[in-house]
Amino acid sequence: MNVYESTYDGIRFIEGKPNVSRVIGPVRVELGGLVSSSQLMNLDDVKRTMAVRVKDRGGNAVINFTYGQKSVGFLKSLFLRDDVNWFGEGQIALIP
Repeated sequence: MNVYESTYDGIRFIEGKPNVSRVIGPVRVELGGLVSSSQLMNLDDVKRTMAVRVKDRGGNAVINFTYGQKSVGFLKSLFLRDDVNWFGEGQIALIP
């Protein structure tokens, strides 16, 4: 299987599922909105936040990793600084 993989802060981010992995649980982050501006954020911010959560749960990878930006919806956009948020999600895993 051909999968794309990158590493951030010692955590492997894999857009797929490697043959050898032990799933610990799901992980999802969403950045932007009232507190911070998603226009100033990027994928590194998503990975940084996810890496902390992965380490806290004893993992060394995120498998089935997906990421991007999504709209918060019209009503929320009236009250928030931005109308899009960065997100990342996948499964925390331990890979030998």
